[in-house]
This record gives sequence, structure tokens and C-alpha cells, in this order.
Amino acid sequence: MTEHDEIEPGQSWDVFRFEPKDANGVARLFRAVYGDGYPVRTYVEPDLLIRENAAMRVVSSVVRTPGGDIDGKMPADAGNHPGRLAAVRGGGRPVTDTAAAADKKENFSAIPFFSRGSVSLMIAAFLAYANISVFFGFVDHLRTLPIAAADYGLLVGALAAAALVARPVISPLCHAANARRMLLFGTLMAAASLAAYSLATGFWSMLVVRLFHGTAFALLGTALLTLIVGLIPNGKSAQFFGYLAVVTLLPYTLIPPLLPALDAHLGGFNHILLGFAALTLLILPLAATASGSEDSPVAGSGASALSGREIVQNLTDTRILRILTAMLLLYCGHAMVFFFLDGYGRSLGMAYAGFFLSLSTAGEIGVRLAAGSLFDRLPKHILAAATLAGLGIAYGMLAQTPDPWIFFGLGLFFGLGWGVAMPVFNGLLFDASCQRYRAFNINLGMQMFQAGFFLGPLIGAPLLAASGYGTLYLLCGGLSLLAAALIVFKGAHP
Repeated sequence: MTEHDEIEPGQSWDVFRFEPKDANGVARLFRAVYGDGYPVRTYVEPDLLIRENAAMRVVSSVVRTPGGDIDGKMPADAGNHPGRLAAVRGGGRPVTDTAAAADKKENFSAIPFFSRGSVSLMIAAFLAYANISVFFGFVDHLRTLPIAAADYGLLVGALAAAALVARPVISPLCHAANARRMLLFGTLMAAASLAAYSLATGFWSMLVVRLFHGTAFALLGTALLTLIVGLIPNGKSAQFFGYLAVVTLLPYTLIPPLLPALDAHLGGFNHILLGFAALTLLILPLAATASGSEDSPVAGSGASALSGREIVQNLTDTRILRILTAMLLLYCGHAMVFFFLDGYGRSLGMAYAGFFLSLSTAGEIGVRLAAGSLFDRLPKHILAAATLAGLGIAYGMLAQTPDPWIFFGLGLFFGLGWGVAMPVFNGLLFDASCQRYRAFNINLGMQMFQAGFFLGPLIGAPLLAASGYGTLYLLCGGLSLLAAALIVFKGAHP
């Protein structure tokens, strides 16, 4: 900045490129959007001029300074009129009609928490994850087919592997302008893949269907999350992600117990999948309902695919890298509990060891419903680091305990910890990202979840065979403490 003013760390400013004309019009525009308290100032940067006495031409790129980011947000001292201009994130077109531009303001703080659009998309998210939770009994279905038992693991994991590969390819291409079209294709592909399971009667045909289904789910999930991110109000990101996580957990809680009854009434697993294919198609009218909502902000700079240069710029941001790395470490530990806990419980002589995961799920849902707004009122990086440190200690206790009361008590504690950490991480990622990269980065966060559930068993299985459960969960504790260190470090938070 110039010698007149400095951007303090954590501040961010509206960024415009001006041409010298119509000073009064620009001043009226600023006041119309932000109120009379908005301080109109003059700054000069390389290739960037921010002036009062000019008509506005929009800057389309993000400009970073040593002290903070200039990313289209208003300054912290701008009075009691928070808001943004849709034009800030446009494609460099001139704006001469100040009244029209003022009408296009996007005030994320004013987005209602529960709107028609957000509720419709949350229901769509429930249906999307119901698409996956119905496979709780998939191995039992494979046993009815002429497929070797040794191939079951590959077929079970093929869906996740396809999604893991497809999501990074799809995410940069998915943006506000094409997300609904991609959601349409993803939904139709997911419904078709569910119907195609009845045609898969051997290993290779089943493998093709599983890979197709995983790709469809990646497309559906990426598009859905891109639409949802556009409806998240500023200052409530962690609470919103907490509720969204509850919605996506519910299918795994509600649907598996219903499968035996559905099997009896519908006449087999393939018929169940046909029924869920029909349910999946309900995502389409829900998305149409959301598209008619007036709650969604203007697409702005999110209305085009990210370029390779932008992706590199985003991924070289140390804050984003630290948050994503910490998320990967968290999910690796979570996966090692999920996949190996039942065997650990049996080795300790615990009856009904699976109740540990039931308690953890109850804890995850309960804490997100009860403490949702608290996630945003407290400093997110401190809350995340403290939770990770607590989980690290709990992993150490899990590695040593033979007592059933402590064992099951830890199940509830882990649920509370995961229930706090996961939405707070997404909130951190949301807050640390400029608007153009938010959907991409949130999808990367989902990629860390999938990568953690891939790497966790991959690392854990040989370690378990070599050193036992105690060493396995001590490693989880170390990963959690390392994640806490990454987050509490100054550069990791917005």
C-alpha cells in the first residue's frame, strides 16, 4: 500500500480498478451499499489503482499483500453496514450505472441461515448420501454372485477409489454457473448406476458399475457442495457445516436398520437399489427449487472454471495447505478407529464393541446440534487445536485401556471431538479462502476425508500386523497432536 495507510493483518478491502470520471457517482455507490460510514480512500499498488474520484472498473484477480488479502471484502472498520458488491468479483467489465450496481450488492451476512435454497440442498445432500448408505449390506449381496471372496475388498473400495480420482479433476471445472448442470448429470448418472447393479453378475461387470457409481457420486457431490457453499452466511460457516454434517450422517444411522425389512418387502437387494434410484431422482426438483431461491448471492467470480495458474496460486497459500494437511491427519486417525476398532474390542474381550461407534455417532450429531453457533463465536483455530489435542490424549488412553467403561466412554468422547473438529475445520477453510476459491477448497476438504479413509487403512493394516493395536492408536494420537500444531501455528488461520 502507499505510505498513507497500511492494511493490518486480517483486514481485507474492496478492490476496484477505476478510470478518472464520475467521482460523485462512485461516492454515491459506496454509500448506497455500505452506508455513510464507509471510508473512501485512495491507494496505489502495482497494476492496481483504488481511487475515489473515478468510475469503477472491476478487478477480477485477487491481490495479496504482506499484511493481508485484498479479496473483495470490505475493511474491518467500515461501520455497521457489512456487505459486498457483486461487481467486485466480476470479469473486468466497466460499471457505469451506479444505482444498478448497488442493487447487485451481495451481503453474505444477510443470507438467512435456513432459506428455501439451503433447506432444499440439505435434503438433496441427505438423498445423495442415502445413495451410498444403502450399501451397508453390499458384501452379503456379493456372496450371492459368482465372485471370489478375495475380490470383495476391491469391489467395496472401487467406489471410493473412483471418487478419490474423479473429484480433483471435477472440482476445478465446477463453478456457480455450471453447478446445476453438473448436478443434473451427476444425479442421472447416480440413478443409472444404482439401476445397473442388477445387470452386474460377475467380477468385471460389477467393477465397471462400481467405478461408474463412484465417478457419478463425485460429480453429484462436487456440484452439490459448490451450490451449498454459495448459500453459507459469513460468520456462521462452522455452524452451517455442522448441521450439514448431521444431515449427511443421518442416512448411515437411519437406513442400515431398515434394510432387512426393505429386503423382505421389495424382494432382494437389486430391487432396493431400484427404489433408491427413484429416490435419487428427487434431487432434481430440489435443485430446481433451490435455483428459484432469491437467497443465493450473485455468482460473480465463481462463475468460471479455475485456471491452472489460479489453482497453483491457491495451493501455495500456506494457510490453506496447513488446514488441508491437518484435516488429512484427522481423517487418517478417524479411519483407523472406524476400520480396526471392532477387532480391537474383541481382542480386549469387549462384548458389542460396535456400540463404541454408535456412541461416537450420537456424540457427533449431539454436539453439532447443541453447540452449533458456538463454533463460530470462539476462535476457530484455537477451538480446532484444543479439540485435536484432546483427541490426541484420548487416542493414547484408547491404546492402553482394558476397562470397558473407559472404552465405551472414549467412544462418546471421540464422537464429541470429531463432531467439533470436522465442521470447525470446514469453517476455517471457508474463512481462509477468498470467494473465488471457496467451493474448490471445500471440495478439497472433502477430498482429504476420502484420502484419509484410503490412507488410514493402508498405513494401519501393516502397522497393526507388525506392532499391534496399542502402537496403532498411539500413532493416531501422534497424528492428532501434529494436526493441532499445524492449526495453532499463526499462519494456519485466517
